[in-house]
Amino acid sequence: MIKFSLALFLIIGFTGCQHSLGQFTVASTHQVRNMNYTTENKVEVSGSACARNILGLPINQQDDLLQRAVDNAIQDGQSSIFGKEVDGDMLVNIRLYSDTTTFLIYNDSCYLLEAYLVKMEH
Repeated sequence: MIKFSLALFLIIGFTGCQHSLGQFTVASTHQVRNMNYTTENKVEVSGSACARNILGLPINQQDDLLQRAVDNAIQDGQSSIFGKEVDGDMLVNIRLYSDTTTFLIYNDSCYLLEAYLVKMEH
């Protein structure tokens, strides 16, 4: 019985899951040649997306968190919340953070980002 309990504990203890973080048109950690954009009307934006669980059971969408955080940041800059609308289509100088909160039976895992929304020059 002890061996069975130990085996069951190990099986449950070593389970995991995989989530898609999103799909991006362009991503780089280096300067990209021949990519021109204007910073005249740049605006600082932020975006976030979270996955929430109760007792390990998801209570909201779990996939594409990073992509949703980027989309939220772009929409944030394109809205008139700041009083300065930007017809931007690209984020530059992105700072990305991960935040996890656990409280008894509740777990909250978030991606937060801050960046500048700019317009590509064609």
